[in-house]
Amino acid sequence: MFNRIVCIFIFVLFGGFVFSQTKTVTPVPKKDDPKKSSAINIKHAASLSYDGERSDAKILRGDVVCEHEGAILYCDTAYIYDKTNTMRAGGHILITKGDSIRVTGDKLFYDGKTKMATLENNVKCIEKDMTLTTNLLTFDVGNSIASYHNGGNVVNKENTLDSKDGYYYSATKELAFHQDVVLTNPNYKMKSDTLRYNTTTKTSYFFGPSIIISKDDYIYCENGWYDTNKEQAQFSKNALLMTKEQKLTGDSLYYDRNLKMGRAFRNIKLIDTAQKSIIYGDFAEYHEKRSEALITQKPIYARITETDTLFIAADTLYHRDIDSVDNFLNAYHHVRIYKKDLQALCDSAVLNTKDSLLQLYRTPVLWSNKSQATARFIKVNVGKKAIHGFRLEGNSFLIQEADSLNKYNQLIGKSIEGFIVADTIRRVIVSGNAEAYYYPKSKEKTIGLNKTKSNEIFLWFKNDDIERVTIKPKTEGAIDPIKDVDIENSRLKGFNWQYNKRPKSRDDLHVAAPKSKTDEPEKEKTPVKKPESKKKTKKKQK
Repeated sequence: MFNRIVCIFIFVLFGGFVFSQTKTVTPVPKKDDPKKSSAINIKHAASLSYDGERSDAKILRGDVVCEHEGAILYCDTAYIYDKTNTMRAGGHILITKGDSIRVTGDKLFYDGKTKMATLENNVKCIEKDMTLTTNLLTFDVGNSIASYHNGGNVVNKENTLDSKDGYYYSATKELAFHQDVVLTNPNYKMKSDTLRYNTTTKTSYFFGPSIIISKDDYIYCENGWYDTNKEQAQFSKNALLMTKEQKLTGDSLYYDRNLKMGRAFRNIKLIDTAQKSIIYGDFAEYHEKRSEALITQKPIYARITETDTLFIAADTLYHRDIDSVDNFLNAYHHVRIYKKDLQALCDSAVLNTKDSLLQLYRTPVLWSNKSQATARFIKVNVGKKAIHGFRLEGNSFLIQEADSLNKYNQLIGKSIEGFIVADTIRRVIVSGNAEAYYYPKSKEKTIGLNKTKSNEIFLWFKNDDIERVTIKPKTEGAIDPIKDVDIENSRLKGFNWQYNKRPKSRDDLHVAAPKSKTDEPEKEKTPVKKPESKKKTKKKQK
């Protein structure tokens, strides 16, 4: 648009006047002065007057029509100054070039020496479906730069842009707006300190604090671009995308308004205000329509409770909101979980906020205080405020450190269910081929090792010690006196104490777990037989 304005000013202001139905009155430039502009041609005027004693100006009045190298100027009155190579015009000014562009205003001044033109009062530049309106437009013909500094307005179909300062750079086909820039669209409103717009690509570039507000979302950044045709944008420097219940931040954000899809890069945070959760990572893809996000590159999920925070890390996290109450998180590969009273490792996990159920799959290991649980599949009721319990299914093994001298209470069965109160295991039910090795105490003194087998075993705990045991059906258990217990060989089949692997803080979530001596399936330790047992064996052989 402004490129055509450049042409108009060049043609109108550098041409020669030819008065209709009169002789040509424009002086002919000297051949030795190639820099001197051509004369303006006068095509029509109701009257022409010149009084050299009173003024240097040629005065044209009434239906004035001038032509300059292809551009046509209409006005009520024009003053032409040959000595200074300037022109003033006023009253119903209209500049046309071809049939596509129209520039109107009340006053026009042009300085041929500096090649600067100024249109004043009710200035409008109209090209096809775009209209620029301002009260003062300055045009640098030499550098092809048009500008206004007292406020302007650009309307293009459904878009309206207002700013205090505006520039047009013909060489790059770009518009630049500064101070109080506001772009209004029926679907959103954009505010910025500095905005550039490319008329060829229909893309806006903004610098400094900028916001885009719509009915459904809010975007903030301090650097970025926005393709108004494709409704695609890239935001950087303190970038923020907010919906009614989510906030997405990152070093850089990409957003497609048509697809309602966003991507975030580096130092990202996806904050769910309704669920009080935060997801961290270095890459995220967010789909607003389905309210789902995929996070990779060291992702961490944090669920905030009244007294603690549950952290879940993995190679990949998938998060989806079903509604304001129900949402779920899937964690894939190298899952590490940390909470002050609970830690875990597994290869995949699922957390559902509706029932507060955390499910661990593929070689899961769970720790709570001095206890460790392993199974094919583990469920944990994390609760809204605190952990309520857990369930182990398939090859279930629960180990509890009885003391610091390598004594361990051990429970195995097809399934194990534990109930937790005040961050401590209070009751455990072992079902299906249940077997228990535990160290009962009397007045805080360990009295021996109890070995029990049954269909079901019920255990009650107090202060992390086994307080009471019930067996169904009832069987007689053997207690080995503590002095006869071989502690190192008092292990149930599958015993694998991995306490050194547990994450000790949030900082451990993306640190590889240390390798332990029991990383590989532990070979069955054959108890060292006493000499007397060897004699018995020889007798049997005889």
